[in-house]
Amino acid sequence: MVSLSLVWLSACSATPSLYQPAPQQLGAPPIDDFDAYSRDVRQHLDHYLVPVDGFPRADQVAWNMPFEASPAAHCSGERQRIGLLLVHGLSDSPYVFRDLGQALAERCVQVRTLLLQGHGTRPGDMVEADAEVWRAQVNTHFAALADEVDHAFIGGFSLGGALATERALDANQPAPAGLLALAPAWELNGLRNYLWLAPIASVFKDFVEEEPELNPVKYESMAINAAAQVADVRARVQEELDARERIDLPLMLVATEADSVINLAFLADQFHRRFASPASRMLVYRDTRDDATLPDDPRITVRNSYLPDQRILEMSHMSLNNAPDNPLYGLDGPLNRCLEPNGLSLDDCDALGPEDLWFSAWHEGARDVPTSRLTFNPWFDELAGGIRHFLDDALAAGEESPYTAIHELD
Repeated sequence: MVSLSLVWLSACSATPSLYQPAPQQLGAPPIDDFDAYSRDVRQHLDHYLVPVDGFPRADQVAWNMPFEASPAAHCSGERQRIGLLLVHGLSDSPYVFRDLGQALAERCVQVRTLLLQGHGTRPGDMVEADAEVWRAQVNTHFAALADEVDHAFIGGFSLGGALATERALDANQPAPAGLLALAPAWELNGLRNYLWLAPIASVFKDFVEEEPELNPVKYESMAINAAAQVADVRARVQEELDARERIDLPLMLVATEADSVINLAFLADQFHRRFASPASRMLVYRDTRDDATLPDDPRITVRNSYLPDQRILEMSHMSLNNAPDNPLYGLDGPLNRCLEPNGLSLDDCDALGPEDLWFSAWHEGARDVPTSRLTFNPWFDELAGGIRHFLDDALAAGEESPYTAIHELD
């Protein structure tokens, strides 16, 4: 877990280009053609991506690209075109939706992703990232998708979940048909009391910590400016939530109890008290051996995250979106084992036999068994199916989607 108290410590030595901003950053131009947008982003990545060791650079460019997953061929008879814009998390990339995009396209949903400014290239680009640009990117991409489908939904993971929530609740713009929030950064564990320091600290230092970069689709290092921009988004989301006693917009909220990043109690309370639609639902992964502390709400479903037959103690923040067969994060993927060992050195983790290492959320210190951070969701197929059911239920809650109803008034 990153702590802003590390701001004042000396940084680790590393390749300087990783921690310096590129001469040009992604902006938020109007999206008239997604293919043209993709070509522009590829050109940007070709110029400015600084690769991590161990993976071909061309693959890293491809993995960090935004993508569109079109409905499968068997969906040609669908009468309604359903679209979903997905927004990735902090230090992340569209790769986090690789599996969900494919799974939902097979279920006849048109899925689009985008690459937020500062992401997908080098950690140094986060020094200049701006939450206002992120908002503009989300707005333009959602508007472009909504022009092409009958019912437009918006969703996101972590920071992207907060940005999607902010856009969905914006009373000055057409509402989406529903909101998918995957561990959204509405409230954070541990960092809340530090976020206010970030704008001050960024004057003196660029990074909380400069970590060795081992992951080709997610930064390990944390820029202080990134924390400042997250604080801005979190504050705006909480303003939007606090301004409403009742929110009729259908919401599907997904979280894990062991999440080291997101505050589950806050998410569950907001879901129960504010999101009133009967189509709304919340899915929580937790160790069912312990007593639940969730609100008494029939719309909340729990799945067991303690799976000893798979050596899984609990689900982590980053495990939610990835299928067990994901090429990078899956059970046999190169990032599944020892990318982030918990309470172990990397060498000690690598030395363990396959049957000796367990998987969990991030935690400090040692556990009863040696653990590494879980990077895939053993319940992935159920999650994908549940999202598709939610989209249908959200549309069935009214004669037409809120987005279509408002959009047609223009």
